[in-house]
Amino acid sequence: MITFVLFHALICSTFSLCLVEAKTDGFSIDIIHRDSPQSPSYDPHLDPWERVENSLRRSSIRANHLASLIVGPEAKTFSSGGEFLMKLSIGTPPLEIVGVADTGSDIIWTQCQPCKNCYKKKDPLFAPQNSSTYRRVLYNTNLCRAFRGKPWGQNKTICAYEVRYEDYSHSRGIASTEKFTMRSTSGQPISLPNNIAFGCGYDNVGVYNYDASGVIGLGGTSISLINQMSSLTGGKFSYCIAPKTQSSKMHFGAKAIVSGVGVVSAKMQISKNGFYKLKLKALSVGNKRFSVSSKFLCSSTDIVIDSGAVVTYLPRNLYASLEASMEKEIGQLPIADPRGNLRLCYKISDKISPPIVTIHFSHADLKLEMRNTFIQVRDNIICLAFSPEYEPIFGSKAQENFLVGYDLRKKTVYFKPTDCTKQ
Repeated sequence: MITFVLFHALICSTFSLCLVEAKTDGFSIDIIHRDSPQSPSYDPHLDPWERVENSLRRSSIRANHLASLIVGPEAKTFSSGGEFLMKLSIGTPPLEIVGVADTGSDIIWTQCQPCKNCYKKKDPLFAPQNSSTYRRVLYNTNLCRAFRGKPWGQNKTICAYEVRYEDYSHSRGIASTEKFTMRSTSGQPISLPNNIAFGCGYDNVGVYNYDASGVIGLGGTSISLINQMSSLTGGKFSYCIAPKTQSSKMHFGAKAIVSGVGVVSAKMQISKNGFYKLKLKALSVGNKRFSVSSKFLCSSTDIVIDSGAVVTYLPRNLYASLEASMEKEIGQLPIADPRGNLRLCYKISDKISPPIVTIHFSHADLKLEMRNTFIQVRDNIICLAFSPEYEPIFGSKAQENFLVGYDLRKKTVYFKPTDCTKQ
């Protein structure tokens, strides 16, 4: 799921001007990691290694929830305590909201006034009664069915939604439509097409202990933000994750096209619950290749590509082969992770030289440098940023300094080695 902070968006003074920019050249937005000092979630009392530990803990929780979602009811989804935040403006006149950006969710929702049961948030909640463009979704419509809605109100004509998360958090309220805007990096305000469907939440319980109004669903279903803005973007978006917590970019439409020297592409599947998946064929450590074999029950397996999990999770036997081969190639005595989050760690003073790890997707071989395979957890300790799990996830550490592009219409993901600090 990337935590994205889009800077304050205004209603376009000339609506058509926004549409021209989006349709011809595309547009870009600034994205910010939740642990950056620019993030509303930033906690100045934490040291860098406490922040790393927290991100690894969130990554583990996310992986566990993904596994339960794949084998469990499709109505459930991830915990919404993700890595990235996203700012949008909603309504007429506009009010800025901050949501957790989540590729593991499809529904956009925010807390609304009057809220019967809401978690504390210092910023004002969206008041639909104050917006001239707010509308409720009617029950027994296709849009209500996309929300998996139920009838509500005295005449049972209004569409009520409910989102339940694996950590027992939830949001309940009215399925609605509203005008959304965002600001591009050029300063151009972007007005999203038509009115965007979202959930106006009046009963919200969860672990939202930072400045988030709700969740911005970025998955592959029809009511995610990505699909609802597809008339502007052609179903194309890309991101470039900079190392640590530096500023990054997200691109839409023509600006999201990934091309040039070094690009590799892989066919993508979009699951019913909106996950973006690639076919994992094998993994190489240096020149030694480990295939996904019959002991994994199939000749290939799906791996979810996700910006919300820091660590990359592999099938357990494949991870065991990676760890053993990596340890042999490095040839130094490993040490224990002080917090027990990861399994293969070394002292930086040992001056290790890890081999390149190649992820073999179907029709694409992606080479990962040391910056993609190891994460620093203390001043003098680095650990392999991979972990065993039943349901594989290709995490954000492995995607650092790659321009990663999605084309939902061609169902293809593109990777290009890029210095994301210069994007």
